[in-house]
Amino acid sequence: MKTEKLKPQSLERLADDWGIDIQVFRIKMELIDTIKNHCLDNKISQRKLASLVPGLSQDRISKIFSGQVGHMTIDKLVEILSVLNYTVALKARAA
Repeated sequence: MKTEKLKPQSLERLADDWGIDIQVFRIKMELIDTIKNHCLDNKISQRKLASLVPGLSQDRISKIFSGQVGHMTIDKLVEILSVLNYTVALKARAA
């Protein structure tokens, strides 16, 4: 049986496949990357992170860490970063 290698997709294609606006997708990915890097750098487990944020389960953390961005709102990602002592700033500009 021949197996095919997965081909990398563009962010635009992934966002379209998942029915997510590309801008929302990019913002979520940036916030998730910041959370993941903070947890790696500070040896914070998914379970520990979940315990720090009310209403957040380790299962949801696992999903976002594996790239399933649809499982978390931008609001919740900002809340997680706030618990980790980050300030989030968004800047809007005309396209």
